[in-house]
Amino acid sequence: MPNAGDYTTAWICAIETEQTAAYLCLDEEHDDLDDVAANDMNCYTLGRVHQHNVVIATLPYGEYGECSATGVLKDMLRSFPNLRIGLMVGIGGGAPSSKHDIRLGDVVVSTPGPGHGGILQYDFGKSVQCHNFQMSQHLSPPPAILLSAINRLKSQYKIKGSPLKRTIDGILKENNEDIQQEYQRPDVTSDRLYLPEVVHPFENTAECSEICGRAV
Repeated sequence: MPNAGDYTTAWICAIETEQTAAYLCLDEEHDDLDDVAANDMNCYTLGRVHQHNVVIATLPYGEYGECSATGVLKDMLRSFPNLRIGLMVGIGGGAPSSKHDIRLGDVVVSTPGPGHGGILQYDFGKSVQCHNFQMSQHLSPPPAILLSAINRLKSQYKIKGSPLKRTIDGILKENNEDIQQEYQRPDVTSDRLYLPEVVHPFENTAECSEICGRAV
């Protein structure tokens, strides 16, 4: 049974739906530890993914934002002193472009580029009328070990293709129908893109296809 010092990877989720997906990805689940730091407010799910011992934590119910995430990570580092990598994994929104064909159900990994560290923080820039969004500062890039892993993954993808779909399908088949229904890749007919000026009526629970007109 691993102890707190054996865990090297932190997996932080914002909501319960994301935590459930993280739990399903574990190759092995570990028992809870009794020796977490005093006044650690997190509830952890512990386990192993391949050869990595992973600590999964979720933001407190109803709390969002960087302050809450920072609090979760701060407590986690006190209880698990040998963490080397921290990942924020969850549901995101995106729109396809001529360069990036993003679709519902895709897995997106941010990477640094010219003038940015891989992630654009919403308050690190400004929107100027009749101009593109202007960045005022940017976050630091990920650790070198993760950047090296990205190059390895890209190389393996070119040679062997991606095993991701097979892996996810295998995980879903091992679980009940409710899990399969909620976490399977959305049907392509539900991937509807609307022009920016289309606004879904506030507090209207009807489907976009019913009240927002035709998609692009």
